[in-house]
Amino acid sequence: MGKKTLQFMITLGLLGSLLSGCSAGDDSSNEIAELKKEITALKEENQQLKEGQEAVKTDSEPEESAAASEQPETTAAVDAPLIAELNKAVTVADFAEFTVVKTQFNKVIKPSKPGDFHTYYEAKDEGNTYLAVTIKLKSLLAAGKSADDFASLTIKYNDKYEYRTFSTIEEQGGADFTYTSITSIEPLKTETLVFLAEVPKEVETGTGPLKAIITINEAEYDLIIR
Repeated sequence: MGKKTLQFMITLGLLGSLLSGCSAGDDSSNEIAELKKEITALKEENQQLKEGQEAVKTDSEPEESAAASEQPETTAAVDAPLIAELNKAVTVADFAEFTVVKTQFNKVIKPSKPGDFHTYYEAKDEGNTYLAVTIKLKSLLAAGKSADDFASLTIKYNDKYEYRTFSTIEEQGGADFTYTSITSIEPLKTETLVFLAEVPKEVETGTGPLKAIITINEAEYDLIIR
């Protein structure tokens, strides 16, 4: 109960006492008249206070509504990246099965079983080296497909620096390399692809994270190298 309301109730009580217990003398009549004036004034003040409280409540309602509407937005869950692991086969339905069998840094990259005459790749810049990722890939397609259309690969160092690769394919049982652009992989046949990126030696000697991103049939697989 507010202070003004309490005062109003006390004044009403005094008026009631005077009306019931006092005679109709001049003093009582004057006192009753004064109390009536005071009651009238208090009624007006109470009415003003009530109207003021209702106005405050009305003004605060939009703020409460606005606060209720400003709920934090939910963020859609981000799909976990697909993972490729060394020596672990990954099947891409109705397209291919691939297995990463080796990663290596070297100035010179040779086929797995180099013959007497074979193709090799050498980083000419003194400050560079090759990072090679070797993948065995089995075609699950119903018809032959160019080897360079099956997959692509990007190297990412320190979560920032990206290096593109080019591919080559082994032939003659690993005795030599040939071009992926002129070689077809036939249905259910397995071939060995090597993806090479010429990178600064810092990528080899550094301690920052290093991964290969393998893109195959529009899906991306992360291969953690370091």
